[in-house]
Order: sequence, then C-alpha cells, then structure tokens
Amino acid sequence: MRDPQEDNVVARQRQMETIFVDHDRHRLASAAIERFHTPVKGGLPSRGKLAALIGDSRIGKTFAANRYASKFPSEIGQNGVKRKVVVIDSPIEGGPRGLIDSAASAFGLALSHRMPNPHAVEAVLKEMKRSSVELVILDEANIIFYDKNKRVLNFARNFIRKMLNLQAFNVVCIGLEETYSMLAEDAQLIGRGGLEHCRLRPYNWEDESDRKGFRILCQKFDEEMPFESAGFASMDFSYRLFMACKGNIGWLKFLMEAAGALAINECSPVVDLGHFAQAWDARKRPGEQFNPFSR
Repeated sequence: MRDPQEDNVVARQRQMETIFVDHDRHRLASAAIERFHTPVKGGLPSRGKLAALIGDSRIGKTFAANRYASKFPSEIGQNGVKRKVVVIDSPIEGGPRGLIDSAASAFGLALSHRMPNPHAVEAVLKEMKRSSVELVILDEANIIFYDKNKRVLNFARNFIRKMLNLQAFNVVCIGLEETYSMLAEDAQLIGRGGLEHCRLRPYNWEDESDRKGFRILCQKFDEEMPFESAGFASMDFSYRLFMACKGNIGWLKFLMEAAGALAINECSPVVDLGHFAQAWDARKRPGEQFNPFSR
C-alpha cells in the first residue's frame, strides 16, 4: 500500500511539470500558426505557401505548434487515416533519407530502407495528399538548413518545394532565427507566398510593457505552483528571475521546477530565494561566480 505522503509528493511534482501559463508570446505564436493555416478566419485553409516561426531556443515555438496540432486529432475515413495538421520532427542525422523517414513516420508510413530516395519521396508525397493534410509543420528546421553539406541543404529545399507544389497544404518551418535566412536564400521558396514569418522574442526588462508582462507571468506561476505564495511578482524577485532566464519563458519554467523540487525535498511550504540559488549553483558554468538569487 502506498504511503499517502508519497502520493502527495508525486502529485505536487506532476503539478509543477504540467503547469501551463498562458502568456502573450504563446498567444502570438498560436495566432501566427493559425494564420499560416487559415488566413481568413472561418475560411478555407491556405495552400502551396511557405511560412516560418522563428526565435530563440526554449521560447515556446514547439510547444505552441504541438498544442495547435492537438486541436486537430486524426480521424478514420473511408480511405484511411485523415490528418489535418501534422508536425514533422527534424532528424538528428541521416542526411536526405533521415528527413524522408521523419516525414514518413509523422504520417504513419513505413518505408523499406531498400526503397530508393526518389521513390520514397514520391510515396511520402502521395500519402500527404491522400491524408488530406492542411498544414505541415517542420520543427527544428534550422538543424536541416544549417547543415554545411550542400547536398543535404539542397535536398531539404527541394523536398519542401515538392510538398508545396502539391497545392494541397501550407508548410511552416519552425526554428532558430537563422532559419529565415536559410529559407530566404532560395528564390523559389520565397516565391511560395513571400515567406510570411513570425519572430518570437524574449521579454525585455527595459521595455515597460514587457516588464509588466513578465511580472504577470511570474505571478501566474506563483499561483499555479503547489506552494504558498512566494511573491514571485515583486519587483525584486521578478528581476532576479529575469536575470536568470533572460526573459526566456522556457528557462523560467525550468527554474521553477528545479527550485520547486528542492523545496519539496526540504518540506518547505514556500519556494524561496535560497531554493533558486541552489538550483542556479548546480547549473551555472564552471568558474562562473554570479548568482542572481544571492542576497
């Protein structure tokens, strides 16, 4: 029989891990993806155009994409599974075949490794059209487009052009800021809709609106964490949190979880500066002295 105290600890840990705090950056990303999908509200999906969602790592691009895609679950039709919005994860390695296999996997298609690449591409494109997909999201596209191997880079661009040439759906590339320039270097891709894009930026403490938004975000975390209020939104505490995460929402949430874990282990009713200081010390670079949570 499980100890009720252990159950409580697990519940609190899960609560921290699953906290979702809505904020203006998430709303901006979600609105952009929705616009890339259906530019006219209540209208038809756009087709044959390329768009990009770019920004720093851990700023919420992938989270917004997956959350948007979850609104369109797969459906079983007469001719098989229908998928309106599909997210393709960029392969870690594997060159052209790695990208083909990632796309095939996202559409539930199993390809033989003996199948030549041109035939594999045709099979994936055929499945994309059959599944009635309306929006394809290529996540972490910078991994592909930053590749110094011209063969891989050219293949990725050609693959996207072939997808767009189906005139059946739009493609959104998500990645770091350099993703835009890597796509914009190809005139043929620019010609597919002008490369509409949305750039997500971290919060800027010097900007009054951003500072207010960041403090509101801290307050929401304070309300959602399984502890007594710690005053995260106070000017002092919120500025310390800002210095630590540099206005990046993903890093802020990570710090909340790390400090919260220490507080649970100490049976503390509140997450205080000391817990954040410990979490920071355990993660700062070797030789680094600065700790934004030191008193």
